[in-house]
Amino acid sequence: MKPVSISRFPVFAAMLILLTAMITSVTFWEPLHWRTMVMMRFMRGEVPDVKLTDLLGMLRPGSGISLRPILEGRTVSASVESPWSSVEDVTTGGLVFRAQCASCHGPEAHGMTAPSLRGRDLKHGASDWAVYRTIRDGIPGTAMAAKQLTDKEMWQVISYLKGLRAIDDASGESGVASNGANDPLTKYIGVTYRNLADARTDDGEWRMYSRTYDGARFSPLTQINTGNVGVLRLKWIRQLAMTQFTNATTPIVIGNIMFITEPPNKVLALNSETGEKLWSYERELPPQISLCCGSSNRGVGVLGDLVYVGTLDAHLVALNARTGRVVWDVEVAKAEEGYSITGAPLVVKDMVITGIAGAEFGIRGFIQAVDAHTGETRWRFYSVPEPDQPGGNTWSGDAWKTGGGSTWNTGSFDPDLNLVYWGVGNPSPVYQGDGRPGNNLYNNSVVALDATTGRLAWHFQFTPHDEHDWDSAQVPVLTTISTNGVDIPVLAWANKNGFYYVLDRRNGKFLKGVPFVQQNWAKGLDNNGQPILASAAQVSSRGTLTYPGVAGGTNWQPPAFDPRTALFFIHALEGSSVFSKSDTTKIKRRPHELFVGSGAKGPTTGKSFIRAITAGTGEQAWQYPRSVGMNRRLSGLMATAGGIVFGATGDRALALEAATGNELWSFDAGGEIYQSPITYRSGGQQIVVLIAGRSILAFAL
Repeated sequence: MKPVSISRFPVFAAMLILLTAMITSVTFWEPLHWRTMVMMRFMRGEVPDVKLTDLLGMLRPGSGISLRPILEGRTVSASVESPWSSVEDVTTGGLVFRAQCASCHGPEAHGMTAPSLRGRDLKHGASDWAVYRTIRDGIPGTAMAAKQLTDKEMWQVISYLKGLRAIDDASGESGVASNGANDPLTKYIGVTYRNLADARTDDGEWRMYSRTYDGARFSPLTQINTGNVGVLRLKWIRQLAMTQFTNATTPIVIGNIMFITEPPNKVLALNSETGEKLWSYERELPPQISLCCGSSNRGVGVLGDLVYVGTLDAHLVALNARTGRVVWDVEVAKAEEGYSITGAPLVVKDMVITGIAGAEFGIRGFIQAVDAHTGETRWRFYSVPEPDQPGGNTWSGDAWKTGGGSTWNTGSFDPDLNLVYWGVGNPSPVYQGDGRPGNNLYNNSVVALDATTGRLAWHFQFTPHDEHDWDSAQVPVLTTISTNGVDIPVLAWANKNGFYYVLDRRNGKFLKGVPFVQQNWAKGLDNNGQPILASAAQVSSRGTLTYPGVAGGTNWQPPAFDPRTALFFIHALEGSSVFSKSDTTKIKRRPHELFVGSGAKGPTTGKSFIRAITAGTGEQAWQYPRSVGMNRRLSGLMATAGGIVFGATGDRALALEAATGNELWSFDAGGEIYQSPITYRSGGQQIVVLIAGRSILAFAL
């Protein structure tokens, strides 16, 4: 900036001096004196890093900014500090930052699509003044647009960022919980929505519950294959301190960090190369909560530098992925009313979507999306509609208020159609349907929801008016089939009721439906995919023998799908149960007491298999008989491009040839395997991980 000559610009100089006198006339002589001296230095070109309008604003009494250090030769950048820096200001600054900046920089400024703001080497300067100018003016040619904030809000955001840096300096973390130069947390890069949407083309990580949005649980890794899986060996093992003997979590692996849940109330971050614990989070739960089927938790979701977990007392919690510290905690529903969360959340765009559990306690189910940065509710879809809503006429009286419809397992997502697909569980009371006449939508259904609004796009009900606990809690698998040379995007679903379905996922149109296990409750499916009921479908107080049994033709454990061969892999259960219901329709609902209306005895018979069926037709390609009875735990399945299906039978881990079902490898894990195997790449090795009992087991060649 060139010096401003007073002799050359007398009018300009006089106006400046007059304006200076006007804005300082209410002050004492000393403030007037240094303000005048600062103005004189500016006019001589000795304060080059500020515009006149900005300087006048900062010199205004009451601005809270002192520029006296300029008289000692310092620059504006070195002199200016945020005038709004109280505890309240920092808190407000954090709220403004999460609302305006977190979508790019992450809710704690660790970076997402835009750089981290935690360091002191920011490209456009890290001083208070430099950050202020960046917020106010934006950065031309980048996604950083000027923010429409008041001056006070901008300074409060700056105070918030300074507070984060102070925390880092005090802990020596630089924004991470580092245990040394080799700590993977120092290398952790925030996960973006694009990373999640592109997970199918990146073979090194396991970024969400099903690895990809399509629910396939398929990995393109080939280092472990049919030719060498027989020499798979244990790489590392980690014991958990859990109080129960089964863990349903699916580990998430980002970079060299593994995130898992440990029932009933913990989240762990581990080094995925060694199993070493990096941090842990433990939630204090209420003394009494309503749980139907154990204190399960099926995993976490990740976006940016946040890890999301649902809790058994129906909260959704966001944790700092580097430290495990709580960033936000929101109550999704009232635990004292029977609600809980046991499923892994699904991250879609800038939202976290979660289902809810508790149908056995007479809840009204729903699916809810919250803002990933703040936890604020974006939308909620009720799986049991009110009487005046679409589907409300499928309920009678006030039965909808306690209609069940849990949504406790994780759904799938089609980014191209912008549709979320989610399975809905059984109605309530589960075995007594006389008090809830009608088909009871949207129980035992798949619902397709607009991801942005939560509005229902379409639904398909597999089992109308269910009295057999055949909840549709399976993971939807999205793929494409070719019919007469035309590719159709479909949803493939092996349902608990014993039928395998293929639906057009654009509109829910029924395309195919065939039994994949023995069943006697339906004579078949009509042209719309609805069951033609047989006598075995009628449940009585004396009991009715029905196939499949209460465990279903398959259960909630996730299937796997190989897109190269179009083979769909499931656990198939061949068995029956005697279903009965109470004589009275008046079932009392009390807190923490099951609201079911009788039950099911059995299975009376049973065998179980891992089966491969052709996705487009439902025809069986092969089956592998499990060596344990149906009362033993099932694992989920995983397929890989190495031609392998990984799973388990009881406490024995398995690798089967995907083309034939032949056993290629097994391992006696010493504890029942309840979760689904995953695979990822670390240190140049493909690693397969499963959880057996209280142990996390990692295998490699």
